[in-house]
This record gives sequence, structure tokens and C-alpha cells, in this order.
Amino acid sequence: MNVSNGGINGFDYDPNLKIIATANQNTLVNLFNPYVHEPNGILKGHSAIVLAVRFMSARSQLITFSADRLIRIWNVQLQICIQRIANIFPKGPDVDTSCFYDEMTMRFFIAFRYTLMLMEIKPEITDRVMSHSNSVVCAKYNKNMNQVVSVSQDGTMYMWLLESGQRVKTFTELHDNYEVITMDFDETKTRILTAASDGMIKIWDLNGNCYHKLEANKGQNCDVGQILSLKRRIIAVGWQKAITIFRDNMINSGLVKPDEWKAREEHEEDILCADIMLNPPLFLATGGFDGDIVIWNSVTEHPVRHLSARKRILSAKFEPNMGPRTSKNYKSFGRRFSKAEPVVDTENDFGFAITCLRFLNTRAHGKDCTLVSCGGNGWVRFWEVNSGKLGAEFTAHKQVNSVIMDIDEKEHFLATGDVNGLVKIWSIKSYCISSTLKIDTITKEPSLLSSIKSHSDQINSINFCCKHNITYVIIASSDCSVSLNDLNGNLIGMFGQDSHWRLESPTTSLRSTPSKNRIAPDTKPTPNVNFGIPKIDLTSVEQKYNQNDEIIDSNGQISLSSNRFEIEETFKFDANELINDTSIRYNPWSKTLLGKSYQEIRTKKRDRKQPSLIRNGEYEIWNKTGQVPGGLYGSLKMVELDNIETKKKLESKFFKERNAPNLFENKSEKSLAESLRYAFDEKTLFPKYILDYEARMRQEHKKIINRVSKENDIVRIGMTKRNESSLSLTQNS
Repeated sequence: MNVSNGGINGFDYDPNLKIIATANQNTLVNLFNPYVHEPNGILKGHSAIVLAVRFMSARSQLITFSADRLIRIWNVQLQICIQRIANIFPKGPDVDTSCFYDEMTMRFFIAFRYTLMLMEIKPEITDRVMSHSNSVVCAKYNKNMNQVVSVSQDGTMYMWLLESGQRVKTFTELHDNYEVITMDFDETKTRILTAASDGMIKIWDLNGNCYHKLEANKGQNCDVGQILSLKRRIIAVGWQKAITIFRDNMINSGLVKPDEWKAREEHEEDILCADIMLNPPLFLATGGFDGDIVIWNSVTEHPVRHLSARKRILSAKFEPNMGPRTSKNYKSFGRRFSKAEPVVDTENDFGFAITCLRFLNTRAHGKDCTLVSCGGNGWVRFWEVNSGKLGAEFTAHKQVNSVIMDIDEKEHFLATGDVNGLVKIWSIKSYCISSTLKIDTITKEPSLLSSIKSHSDQINSINFCCKHNITYVIIASSDCSVSLNDLNGNLIGMFGQDSHWRLESPTTSLRSTPSKNRIAPDTKPTPNVNFGIPKIDLTSVEQKYNQNDEIIDSNGQISLSSNRFEIEETFKFDANELINDTSIRYNPWSKTLLGKSYQEIRTKKRDRKQPSLIRNGEYEIWNKTGQVPGGLYGSLKMVELDNIETKKKLESKFFKERNAPNLFENKSEKSLAESLRYAFDEKTLFPKYILDYEARMRQEHKKIINRVSKENDIVRIGMTKRNESSLSLTQNS
């Protein structure tokens, strides 16, 4: 077989598909038919040497593991990557790595030099709502558009209405055949930034048009972990120890190259996350794989100090199943640390990785803890940046590799999510502020508001949003779904479900009863999945209530006389009142885009006068003839006339005799000239300025006539003289 140049590191054979897969040195995976020399397929996607390949025969899938600690799961028949797993393996100079997959238990084992890792494949669930056809890497709320934007691993972007969950826009193949890793908005919320595994960052508008392409790793493949849009700058981290920056004056063409960060490298391991302080002094924080946090001056681009929890001895923080304690020497470097100090901890190599950083911009800088970090083994830590002190730390999720988090705009709530699909909501409004800070680090957990278990796989993104003065949580998971939940742990709905919700309705059934695990209306309960909720023995509870308070009577009915139940006797449910209540109806004219636009058009039109109604009209013709009134006079009132009586004759005194003189006859009629009292002429009829103007016109007319007559006389005299001279000349000749 013609495998590849450079040889292979391993191979595996699937007896069902009769295919041989090889792990090549050139970052490719070849698929061979045993009877053919040339490969039938080539799997591209790894950016480092492929170390091992293993088939999952029952699922017709292939697992590949590369030297950059990255696992990819492929669909062998379609030859596409369906899942990517990174940032969970220990880093180090391992000489040999072994992999094994057990078909019976569906478990995948990876053996490193000092570590043996176990990964269990969860059974597929078909009776659930899927927002995307692939794992959702990020979902965020755009306040300007009132929409939720979600991006899946296969490069598909959806835009959803927050108030109803309806999908309004779809964009596919954002990065061609490369996998999308992360997504973010710019400062104005008018541009969308996406990054893929090819090291390319694209800037899109809200209509799906790509304006710029940013090369994060100079054209080479890399995993961009996070994109941070600053004022006049864009920062990308995730694959190297340095910060990659794109300045605003450079983003003026289709393809943009990165600029150099002014300071030298301060991290000893790859940078995984970053965040910016919005208030002065505008610090920039970056978190590394080794747990080191570097605070930078974002203006001068120079480091200020280092924060690291490895300096503390965690001997009291022992958790089961975390491995034996080991002693390590960690040399802190930079401006604040100068010497190496021994540290005793119970965490593994990747337990210190910082996965997320958030600044608390509403708190007083220099007094309160203004930086929150989370990462390996479920730890969440609060830092006071000015002095570099660790203010508080607690384990948000126990016995997990890593967690992610998000904080709302008012900075009252903290949400953390783990790889098992569990999200916890914490109240941090008064947690770790100046009044509660002491000399020692606070180890007490903040108040836990609720736990949300609406997903069955790893949580990839958490985002807070506020609508109608109510705070909601948007969660994106690797189970291909995006959910909307409230702070009480109730599931509002899954984006993509058949039935839509209404956030403005106060009587929606989805939020009527608090629940730790709410299921969407159009979904069925997940079979054979244990969410860690203990079962309740109803028989023991019934016996307990019967013995103590006698709540249940002999017939098995609940006794209303018990003090445990306070029932209002005057309560009556009226269905007609609920139907006629206009306060809970959905008004499409003011709540939908089509209704608002149509309403604006109708309000600008001129009101047309409508004919008034005849309220007391009696249609007599209808009653008499039985015909429907019609025509111009069809609705007029018909009234019968009274009979005319014979009139009496007038007396003779009211009539004039024929020969009687006419007393009113005018004997003398005067003419019009005689009847006029005054004589009118032009001076009395017309105004003076008209008369003056007429007089001037007459004078000018006379002058013109005189001048023309004089000129005619001169011409006539000249003509006569010329004629006389010509006559004399003829006579002389």
C-alpha cells in the first residue's frame, strides 16, 4: 500500500466496513481497502502529527488522536468530522501514547506517561429538540436586534427571535469545510466575528456578508480559542503563548495580516482566554493553560503583574477520585514574582487551565475583587487586581475537568457550566466586596439560586440577557441544542421547537411551577439518563404524614383541615373571564415586526369619513311591500299624508274692485340722470396714480411722434436734394 511520505504511527482495521485506517506523519488519515494499493479516502483536519486511530464498528465511526492533544471523531462513510475534543488532555513531552476503545462499554482509553484517561460515549438520544444539526459552539444575545445568534461546529449560523424562539435567518458554510470554534460581536453589535480551525477570523454583517478575513496564524491552521473586540483593536488567543492583535488602521482590505504585540511573551503555556476592563485603568487579563493570569496595560501593551493560584498550598482542598498529591516547583516570572516556591496540590496537569475570565466593571477598583476566573476541576476564583490578592475561591462543580462561566450586565449573577450539561446560577451581588474581604481568602460559596439541567452534553456557551426587566440565561451545548431558561431554573423552551413561547405572557405554563429540570413542551423525557436526582419513596412519605399531621385520611384523600395547606375558599375559576381577559392576549400589532410596520403605514394615511348609521330609521317600505329597501331612497322613512279639507272662501273685503283706484301706483317716474345725486367723471372714478401714469404716457407718446416726424422730414429733404442734383447733371450732359 502506498501510505504516505514519512511513514505511519499506527493503524486499525474495521471488519464490518473492511477498511484500514492509518495515522500518518503528514497530519492526514488514509482509508484503505485491503485489496487496493491506493487510499479510498483521505481525512483532513488535524494540524499536527496523527498518533493513533481507533474504529468504533457499531457506530461506523473513527477516533483519531494527534500530537497537539486533539481528538476528532469521523463519520467513515461520509468522511466528515462530527466532533472535536480539545483542552482536556495533559501537556508534556510524552514519548509514547496508547489508545484503546472498548466496544462493549463504549469507553475510550488514552494512556500518557503518568496519566490514564477514560472517556465514555453517551448513548444517542433521538427524542429531543435539536437547534442545529451539529454541536453548538456559541450562542449570544444581540440587544440591538433583539435576537439570539447561534453558531454550530459545521459553520451554520442561525438567528432566533428571543420573545418567541422563531428562526428568522440562516447562513451556512461560514468557513467552507473548516470547523467553527468560537463567535463574538464587536463593540457596536453590528458585526459578527467567527473563527475556524484554519486560523482564519471572518468579520460578517448581520445580513451574512463577509467584509474582512484576518489571518491569525499567518496562513497556518490553528485553534482560535477566543476573539476579543476592543476599541480600534481585535485580539485573538488560544493556540500560542503570545497575543495576536489586529489594529484598526490595518483592517482596510479583504485579507488582513496580524500585527506584533509590543511586549514580550509572559506566559509559559498557551493563552486560552482573555477579557478587558471597561473602566480605567483599562487592564487586559489573559489566562494560560498552566493557570497563570497576566494583567496587561492595554494602552502600552506591557505586563503589570501575574496572578496564580499555584502559589498557594492546597493541602486542605482534597477531593476524592482526583489522584495522589504531587509536589511541583513552579517558577513564577515577571515583575511581581522572582523565585520558585514549592506547591502541594491534588490537581492534575490540566486542572489549572483558565478557561474563562470576566472583569466586574461596576465594582470599585482597588477595593473590591474585580476579576473572576474559572477553569480546571470546577474552581472559581475572585481576584483583587490592584494588589494581586486572591479574595475568594470555591468549587462550583465537583469532579469535573473544567467549567465555563458568564456574568450578567448588572453583575448580580454568575452562571457556571460543566462538561456534564449542568449549569448553576450563583448570586454574587454582595460576594467578595470590600466590606466582606478579610486577611484570609474566602472559601465559602455564594448563594446558589438554582441548578439547570436542560442539556445532556457539554456546555459550550452561557450568555445572560434581559427582557421586560427579567433576566434569562441562554445555554448552548454539544447536544446540538440551545435553550432559554430563567434564573429559577425553569426551561422556557428550546430554540427550534415546534411550539413558540411568549416572554411577555405572565401566565405561560412553562414558568408557572418552579422546577430543577423542566422539559420542553414538544419533547419527551430522556430515557435511561440519570441526572443525579435522588428518588423519593412515596410510601415512606405517606406513612410519615399519616403519623405526624394526619394529612391523608383513610380513603386516601388529602384532608383540607390540615394546617399544612392554606386553601382560599372564595377562589373560583371562570374560563370565560380567562378568555375575555385582554391583558394576556398576544397582540400582533405591537409585538411583531410585520404588525409594527403595517401599523406605522396605517397611521400615516388620511382618515376617511364613513357614512353614519341610521339608528332610529323605520323601513316602512320593507314592512309594507316585503321588498328589501334599495336604491337612492331605499332607507328613507315613509309617512302617509293627511287628507286635505275644503277651504272656506275669503270675504269680499280682501279682494279689490275693478274700478277702484290703485293707491300704490307711482304716478311720476324719474329718469336715471334725474335720480342721480352726483355726477361722476374720470377723476372721481380712478385713483390719482393711474391718472398721472396715463398723463405721462400721453406726453411720452407725443414726444415719440414728434421725433419720428422730424426724422422723416430730414430724410425727405435729403432725398429731394439728391434727386435735384442728379437731374442737373443729366441736363448738363
